[in-house]
Amino acid sequence: MFSFLKKKQITVAVETYEASRFVAGLRTVTGKRSYKADVRNLQKQFYQVRDSLAARSDPSGTLVIFHNPDENGCFQYFVGDLVDKAGQPEDVTVVELAPGDYAEIHVKFKVPNDLALSVAKAKCYFMETWLPGSGYRLKGNIESMELYDCRSNIRLPSIELIFPLEKMERIE
Repeated sequence: MFSFLKKKQITVAVETYEASRFVAGLRTVTGKRSYKADVRNLQKQFYQVRDSLAARSDPSGTLVIFHNPDENGCFQYFVGDLVDKAGQPEDVTVVELAPGDYAEIHVKFKVPNDLALSVAKAKCYFMETWLPGSGYRLKGNIESMELYDCRSNIRLPSIELIFPLEKMERIE
């Protein structure tokens, strides 16, 4: 039929990280009402400390981590750069992505305004369609992670949407 009527297919790949990966940055606790302002302020603060990060990874990338909300609707938001070692300045938070399984979805978008909708569709597909029959569950309190790297700035921009996983025990 017509190619413009075709839905973009979302593909989930499970990658096994053999070694720890580190991300150095800043975090804040926010909620629905203050989210935009809190994120804008945190990003400004992060750009001020970014140059002090030790051993930034090459190729580099910025990782945004969303935690699940608590009973009051508040959640942690983290923004940081990939680094090759955990040792960082005192005013920086280091997050370790421990060895293990991670689901990854390559999210493409044409213009920046499409990004939020594309990410929302991919998260919905992952949570409602892929995860229930996968034999995995989400690990820890992380809702999702978004990796912005050199692909985010090219003519066909994209990001990686990442979810930490753990295998579910089979009940027989």
